[in-house]
Order: sequence, then C-alpha cells, then structure tokens
Amino acid sequence: MNKILPFILFAIFMVVLVSGCVNDGKTNQTNNFTKSGIFFQYPSSWGMAKVNSTGGIAAVGDPTTIVNEKPTTSVIIQKYNNTNHYNLQTAYEQNYLKFFNNTGKTKVSVGNFTLNNAQAYETVYTSSESGLKKKYRAVWLQEGGNIYVILGSAKVEDYDGQNANFDLVINTFRLS
Repeated sequence: MNKILPFILFAIFMVVLVSGCVNDGKTNQTNNFTKSGIFFQYPSSWGMAKVNSTGGIAAVGDPTTIVNEKPTTSVIIQKYNNTNHYNLQTAYEQNYLKFFNNTGKTKVSVGNFTLNNAQAYETVYTSSESGLKKKYRAVWLQEGGNIYVILGSAKVEDYDGQNANFDLVINTFRLS
C-alpha cells in the first residue's frame, strides 16, 4: 500500500491540475462605446439601442430580448441633471426620497462601493410596466464635475444571468 500511495496522490494532483485548465471555449468578446465624452465596454453580442430616457446619453442592449421594439435587457447611461449642484450622495438620496412611494417600484437592495477610486451608490429594484416585470440596477457615480447613472435592466427571470454584462459596462465606464 505504501508503494501505491504516492502514485494515487500523483494521479489526484494531475486531475486537479488538468481540471483547472479546462474552459467552456467561450471568450469574453466586447465592443467599445466611445461617444458623448464617455467610454465603456459592452458584450459583442449586444448592439446600440435608442436612448429614450431623461438625461440619456448612451444605451446598449441585447437584440435577442426585444419586446415592443425595445430590448428588455439593456444598459442606459444617464447624465444626472444637477441643477441644484448636489454632491453625489445628496443627489442619490434626493432621487430615491420619494421614488418608491406609490410608483409600482419595489426596492430590493441598496449599497455603496468604490469604483474608479471613487464612491459609487447602488439601488436594485423591480417594476412592472405594460405587464412586463423587470429588475433594475442603478449605479450612481461622479466623474469630473458630472453625476452619471448607469441603469442596467432585464426581465426578472433573466436578471441574474445578465449581472456579468452589467458589471462589464459599470467596471469599464470612464470619461473619454
């Protein structure tokens, strides 16, 4: 048994070593968005989408999720209209002060984190519009003197599978 033990340990070591080298053959291919003074990356399978939100300066979405001529999975970049010259935290707090009151929107979570060496705030919520239940992830950040909102959304049942795509846009967002 003592002579077989080193062989068994070596075999286990090789299995563990080789299993760490296996992948599913997928590559993380991305497209770059550079326009309106901003830069971010988004999945190569996505495309540009029509910007139809207040303060919207860019939108990308998954064309395989189009309902009523709009992708249900998308990310919209908005430039916050900061006429009161609020700092980031105050702008964020003022926006959500009454956001969930009688609006059909339900808060899921709130938090903050560091992005690009700066404070960022995040709110996740759900909403039903035109019978379509969606989940949203709004990330607020300040770049230069401007406040931006990165709003990722997907149907509730698709949301968790899209978080890596939302992260891609959020984590690569920069002023160009």
